[in-house]
Amino acid sequence: MGGATPVIRSVSTPAYGRVTIEAGNGKRYSADLMRFRSVPCFPPDVDAWSKLWIDSYGLALVWACRFEVHADQVIGLADRVENIDAAA
Repeated sequence: MGGATPVIRSVSTPAYGRVTIEAGNGKRYSADLMRFRSVPCFPPDVDAWSKLWIDSYGLALVWACRFEVHADQVIGLADRVENIDAAA
């Protein structure tokens, strides 16, 4: 709050239900998205979980099964935040 949502520059799916994004604000956010598993279009398995892309605005992640989560949701659920420069 108080600023624009950072643009997603890259994404990885280290485990089923988890995502890690690198954002334009110089931070890496890791979050567990399993709280959304009751959403009907939530990816049903590991293979489906890895089939995603960043939307054209860099503000959301979209899975092939049509599940979508926005950058601010990932940031809000992040259980780990790192400065990208410090992590390198």
